Amino acid sequence: MTILKRVLVAVAVLIAIGFGAFLYLIPPFFVARPETFAEGLAEAPPPVHDIADPAERAIAERGRYIVRSTPCIGCHQMPGVQGPQLDKYLAGGMKFRTRDGVFVSRNLTPDQQTGLARRTDAEVKRVLRSGVFPDGHIAPHTVMPWASFSNWTDEDRHAVVVYLRHLRPVPHAIPDPQPAGAMDDPAAGEEDYAGRDYGATPK
Repeated sequence: MTILKRVLVAVAVLIAIGFGAFLYLIPPFFVARPETFAEGLAEAPPPVHDIADPAERAIAERGRYIVRSTPCIGCHQMPGVQGPQLDKYLAGGMKFRTRDGVFVSRNLTPDQQTGLARRTDAEVKRVLRSGVFPDGHIAPHTVMPWASFSNWTDEDRHAVVVYLRHLRPVPHAIPDPQPAGAMDDPAAGEEDYAGRDYGATPK
């Protein structure tokens, strides 16, 4: 056996030993509870203990529970390369391509220019109840599952709106929906799921 072959064999053996040691030393995934991997998202909804009025605080707490268990952050997150930007809770920015068009999730924070502060409680509740937006168009169920929210009681919808009004405002403009026709783009999946924020934050 030539020297070169001996060196290659030795390198291969060392790589095999190193890889085996790596597999042996890394902690197995099953030592952590499955819930551990979702704790960040589960605890993302800001608490309501700063609300002075006890009655309003109780209503907002109910809203927080509903928002947390739905969970709204699944769509209304502000994406980032490391995952959802939890410090900008429900500021929107995820893109969805469907047969009905291209949509970017809305900003649900109470920002005056780009969020829910522009809408009345009745307008927000109408979207939750029937998917009808202030301009009269109906959100496609492929984008917003309002049919599921229509089963909520009026008290539940009110609690959700109260909670959303108490979130920290995040300036984050969201582009309008685009008409259908881009579904044949071969890069669509990579573009949509690359952790990019598709909202346009004002300067």
